[in-house]
Amino acid sequence: MCPLIEQYQLFVMDRDEVVKEIDVFLTKSLQEKLWLMQYPVRPVECSYEDEQFITTKVKPQQKKVSIEVALDTTSNSYLSSKGEHLAMSVDGPVPKGPPTYASGKLDRIELTSLEGMPKCDRYAIASVANGQLHLTPLSAIIQMRPDLGFLDKAEESSKLRAQLLELDEESSQDEEEKKMEPITKKYEKQETAEQKSRRMQSYGYMRLELDKEDWRKCTYHKTREELSARLRRRLLADSNESVDSYCTPTDYLDLLIPKSTADIGDEPDKPSNTLSSAQLKTMSLNDQVKNIVTNAKVIKWTQLIDLLDDEVDHSLVIKVLQQVAVLVQGCWVVKSDILYPKDSFSAHSASPADVISRARDYMLWKFTQTRSLIRKEVSSVVKIPPDELKEMLSHIARPRVKQGWVFNLEYDFDFVNRNKDVVQRQQMMWDAKYQQLCKHFKLTKDGKPIEMSKSRRRRNSSKSKSRSDMSDTDGEKTPTLEQTKPAFAFPNDAHIKSSPTESIVKNEGSDTDTLVRELSTLLRDKLLVNSVLNMSDMRHMYQTKLAQCPPGHVLATGVSDTVLEKAILTCGAVKVHYMKPPGSTSTFYLLADTDDGLAPARKIFISLMQQSSRLRSNALKQELERCNIAIAEETVKHILKGYCVFRAGVWHLKGSIDN
Repeated sequence: MCPLIEQYQLFVMDRDEVVKEIDVFLTKSLQEKLWLMQYPVRPVECSYEDEQFITTKVKPQQKKVSIEVALDTTSNSYLSSKGEHLAMSVDGPVPKGPPTYASGKLDRIELTSLEGMPKCDRYAIASVANGQLHLTPLSAIIQMRPDLGFLDKAEESSKLRAQLLELDEESSQDEEEKKMEPITKKYEKQETAEQKSRRMQSYGYMRLELDKEDWRKCTYHKTREELSARLRRRLLADSNESVDSYCTPTDYLDLLIPKSTADIGDEPDKPSNTLSSAQLKTMSLNDQVKNIVTNAKVIKWTQLIDLLDDEVDHSLVIKVLQQVAVLVQGCWVVKSDILYPKDSFSAHSASPADVISRARDYMLWKFTQTRSLIRKEVSSVVKIPPDELKEMLSHIARPRVKQGWVFNLEYDFDFVNRNKDVVQRQQMMWDAKYQQLCKHFKLTKDGKPIEMSKSRRRRNSSKSKSRSDMSDTDGEKTPTLEQTKPAFAFPNDAHIKSSPTESIVKNEGSDTDTLVRELSTLLRDKLLVNSVLNMSDMRHMYQTKLAQCPPGHVLATGVSDTVLEKAILTCGAVKVHYMKPPGSTSTFYLLADTDDGLAPARKIFISLMQQSSRLRSNALKQELERCNIAIAEETVKHILKGYCVFRAGVWHLKGSIDN
């Protein structure tokens, strides 16, 4: 300690007089049983001393308390109509079983405890008696608050009554008895040790383990009762024996108030990406670079040097940097195996680390080739959950309209020009990495899946064959692309003819076919999920897709309702006209061709919907029996729910009426 500080402390101690000395005693008779109960939402002047306690329960291991307090229903502050309404909402007009509120009113409220402070071993209750201070350590500090669980019960009861009413309406339309169905056995899947460990660490499993502890009923004794007074006397030490001290006063204070772990644990948690300069100075250069790059995800060379010491060796920083990051567009991006260590799992989708790391490496390689990329193109190759891919992209790129995801930082030409040897080594690393990615994802040299390239080659070969047949028939010789190759590349679907007018017509037809194929792929995926689409749905999907497409995409040429209808019919949909009550007509497109073995039943359902705007389940069953198609009743309902919504005993197409 500094001598000036010691002199100041001695000076203050000389001036500060001791008024009185009080003996301090520590009693442990109630150390494991003493809880401090706080009432944060109850005014100080309104205690529970005069209230009536109906039941009291406790869970000792979890340190939970539940107290039911009676409400004064005759008070001027109590609204009887509201209390009766809440009681009826919970129990229903005709209670099934014993009612929750036998009086027909909300006549009691429950107080439940919340853990006020996780660590209370540094707190004690102090009692002063006969000029002595007696301390008793606390075992728990809890806060009692009103539990409004009866509102949840009222909401569940109303939902249950609505569901039962709807089921009664639906069952009233079914005249036939339910057929017997076979019972299938289901065996529990054998889980591995890793799956079991992950399940035991989940919130649901921990919640289930906590719920296994039973409530213990106990009796509430008020302050004026004899038992309460007898227990309060145990807060005073019985013995006046002195305790020998083996440490100095300063050490004794350190024991009472620890300075290290306890104080740090009580501080609020900082964000995971927060790193102070004071913490950086205590680390080695390797740890400094690793922490900075990991938190930043992508950083320029000049930004990194600004965060390090001024006297740091730049060549040593580059050497360390190449161990934890890769070079992308002149900037440094943290390596995938640093973010996703081996044998770990993703926090979003619980996917293995090697799958996510390999997908991120492919995404980074794409950014070495271009400034922006389309998320759907990357997803078609890496095949990971969309949320996981979006999370990875958001770390190093930002979305832009009609551009896709653009790299966050500008190209760092300054670093690339000054460190060509580093750039060359990184390029060799990326070439080797891309060879591994090609083998795993089965990619071509231009980074596209092999299946897509094969299909395009087949289309091009068939078109070239048809052109050669036409030229032989007409006696005209069509020049090949190699013979007439200009300074730019022609589209794959372009036909080169001697007549300019004929070439324009061919190109327009080819563009329309390409447009229909693009729309069919988009609409087919949505149709498999919804089973029913209308023109406004398809328009919305087209506008959303168009916003994700790059400039010059085939969808940007404009799409009419006729093209949309042609695309949806190409997907295997059937057109149905729906007659609305005022006399207007809406057009819907229904999925007909499926691979679930129910296509004949679906076609019968669609034919019935083409005849009438609404349908009853009995009508569909009778038509299926007439056509000798035997399927279970549950399967019939499954078909109906896929296409329709049930309202007032009738099935309506989805989107035809307001929900």
